[in-house]
Amino acid sequence: MKTLVVWRSRFTFLLAGLFFYVSLIAQPVPDPLLHAFRWRNIGPANQGGRIVDIEAVEKDFTRVFLATGSGGVWKSVNGGNSWEPIFDRYATASIGDIAIFQPNPDIVWVGTGEANNRNSVSWGAGVFKSMDGGQSFQPAGLEKTQQIARIVTHPSDPNTVYVGAIGPLWGHTGDRGLFKSADGGKTWAKLGNGLPDDGRTGCTDLVMDPSNPNVLYAAFYERIRHPWVFYSGGNAGGIFKTTDGGKTWAKLTQGLPPGPTGRIGLAVYRKNPKIVMALVEAKSSRSLDTLGSGVYRSEDAGKTWRYVNTYNNRPFYYSQIRINPQNDRRVYLLTTPFMVSEDGGKSFRNGSVDEEVHGDFHAMWLDPAYGDRYYLGADKGASLTHDHGNHFFLFDNLPIGQFYRIGADMRDPYVVYGGLQDNGFFATASFTRDARGILNDANWKVHWGDGQYAIADPTDWRTVYTSMENGSIFRYDPVSRELIRITPMPLTIANYPEAVPASERRNGEEFRYNWSAPMVMSPHDPKTLFMGANYLFKSTDQGRTWLIISPDLSTNHPVKRQRGFSGGVTPDNTGAETHCTIFTIAPSPANPQVIWAGTDDGNVQLTRDGGATWTNVRSNIQGVPDSIWVSRIDASHFDAATAYVSFDGHRSNVFAPFLFKTNDYGKPGATSVKACLQRK
Repeated sequence: MKTLVVWRSRFTFLLAGLFFYVSLIAQPVPDPLLHAFRWRNIGPANQGGRIVDIEAVEKDFTRVFLATGSGGVWKSVNGGNSWEPIFDRYATASIGDIAIFQPNPDIVWVGTGEANNRNSVSWGAGVFKSMDGGQSFQPAGLEKTQQIARIVTHPSDPNTVYVGAIGPLWGHTGDRGLFKSADGGKTWAKLGNGLPDDGRTGCTDLVMDPSNPNVLYAAFYERIRHPWVFYSGGNAGGIFKTTDGGKTWAKLTQGLPPGPTGRIGLAVYRKNPKIVMALVEAKSSRSLDTLGSGVYRSEDAGKTWRYVNTYNNRPFYYSQIRINPQNDRRVYLLTTPFMVSEDGGKSFRNGSVDEEVHGDFHAMWLDPAYGDRYYLGADKGASLTHDHGNHFFLFDNLPIGQFYRIGADMRDPYVVYGGLQDNGFFATASFTRDARGILNDANWKVHWGDGQYAIADPTDWRTVYTSMENGSIFRYDPVSRELIRITPMPLTIANYPEAVPASERRNGEEFRYNWSAPMVMSPHDPKTLFMGANYLFKSTDQGRTWLIISPDLSTNHPVKRQRGFSGGVTPDNTGAETHCTIFTIAPSPANPQVIWAGTDDGNVQLTRDGGATWTNVRSNIQGVPDSIWVSRIDASHFDAATAYVSFDGHRSNVFAPFLFKTNDYGKPGATSVKACLQRK
């Protein structure tokens, strides 16, 4: 029992640290004892994180800015040898785009809200502007855009700037479209006269003719994401051009695919702006004779287009195209691999075969003075090449990892485990006896995937449980590095035939796992695990065998539970939209028979007899919209009748917090903890 007490104390300390951090933001901390706590970075520094834009000073490539999906903005003045975070004190850490006013690089614009459309992106708070090279920023409007895809500055007038806002991802609300300011961001005008303005279609890319700032090309895109499905594409989207600084626009169509289009990327050749290229999401085509999704090239400033390549990989997440500033035959596509063409887009090779650059590319800055030098940004971070990709230098000094969750074991010094977005699962030492401190050598990768949960047996640190997307879970030995998959499958579930209705038995397909399927350890027995799909699984032998201890706890909605039809114009079914699943599990530390489970479609389920019977108490919680995601249930450590429930509605376009407490097993009249906190 002594070990278990220490285990609980350690996690109580971690939880207390979290509340301490939140309280620091919300209000002064009166207790001087808490001032002794200090955050320290234990790494790893080389695990990467999603880069969404890279901008550098054209006359000095060593002055460079990085925009991250959820880690703010970083600046280097020495080509990446060191970095400084410059956007930590502002309303959001989710960034969409950066722009530098090149005649005076101290003027820096930041558009917040990542414009990549995956299920885990966050949202922004409008546009920010710096007049001192990023030392400080001021809000500059467009707060309701949520996601900004592109900012383009006038080449000589610091007061003229354009913002392409793709708009809210989760609903047809807020502001979206193309905006222009003529007074340095004090006021904004939404541009129309030929542009879509249906409240559904936003601006996803924008490029300017380098020889004439009155000529711009804009790509418009309709998309919407619900918790259970993503639709990409619509009839109102496409490529639009202005020749009068945005007063009027014309849709470009000759040679471009008819019908619905999705996300589109644009590029203009610097030396000859009549050459314009586009990466267009449209209906898939296997032949250049049939216009469809892929690469298009115009050599008459957009009047006519030629279909040159059918390649277009996962367009909703990428759709970025670039032209080398010194050679229009060199064309780049930012997709899962980094694709390079030497013949104007007719053929491409994989330019990301170097082991230092990882897949999922989103950002690129090409040095206008030296065509072989460019920065490259991906889900794993940023890299720099001086020899056109023959060799890359990966910046492993950026602490921008996107951790889903963390856990810790009980050895001394203890190890922290954490799952990362698209960068797998890492183990990190909390302390080393190296005089230089914690080095990257004290970190190691456990496995790939979108890392999720991490649980270490408190009585045996050599038994660690990890998980990745869609319910894949493992038992891991950090000494032997043995990794055993223990995901519940029909062959490992003792009561599978009895627990699952015969009409639903389809080789295990009836098990629906959320992208972040929950896995927890019993607070009473470390060999007992719980795993959530649409059913709740229980194992008493470290995951070797499982029992189904519940019926389908979700709403089992016939439309929302469907899989295999997400993506819209381009189907994309990686499991990110799997819905009607358990998202949070809370076994009571006070009574092993009491277990709570919350689902992504709004149910709050409770068993008081170890799973024999279940009650959905969701109707007893008032003031929360139907079907809102149950983000967390926490069972009291001292009273089996007490639990806390939180709801996260952002995936349903509801941005209010919901937090409730019950003292009587979820009977009607649950207290709104949110209201209590506000009253205090």
